[in-house]
Amino acid sequence: MVKIFLIFFFSVIINYQALTASNNLFFTTAQFITYCKSDNLYEQGICDGYIIAVNDVIFSIDKNKTNLCIPKNLSIKSIRLSVTDFIIDNAELMSIEANKVIGKFFVNNFKCQN
Repeated sequence: MVKIFLIFFFSVIINYQALTASNNLFFTTAQFITYCKSDNLYEQGICDGYIIAVNDVIFSIDKNKTNLCIPKNLSIKSIRLSVTDFIIDNAELMSIEANKVIGKFFVNNFKCQN
């Protein structure tokens, strides 16, 4: 009976820690831009993957609410360089969440022309 209780107790603790970890902020904009500006391909990949993930979330939202038109031929490298320039030009955004800044970048640069 004690074994069953211990197994149950530890499984609850492990699951609770996994759930609480999901509420953590991955990057501030200042942390994020260090990956984007890096010469290391792995770190550039972290930046690219994060941008792609934010883009995918935007496109999972109702298109009537987002109203974004991102060209299909645009490379992730050119988006990374544009995001980096956007962050540098808006240095006051360095302390906020990177996903919000990337979202703002997409809204400012790819609004559909109706």
